Amino acid sequence: MRTSPNIIITGTPGVGKTVHCEQLAQETELKHLSINQVAKERGCYDGFDEKLKSHIVDEDKVFNICVLICN
Repeated sequence: MRTSPNIIITGTPGVGKTVHCEQLAQETELKHLSINQVAKERGCYDGFDEKLKSHIVDEDKVFNICVLICN
């Protein structure tokens, strides 16, 4: 059984989510798992948003992979 929480940070690209997550992980000794990195490594994209110049992540695929990684 897990004893650590899952904390998911979402938001607009480029606003500092990764920086905040890395700081939180350092201060709390929690593991920082970059969804962007997981999606890139495992091909969990659903397309590309031209307006935002950002990949669209397939959340279901990423969730299933993260469950495997974190357990």
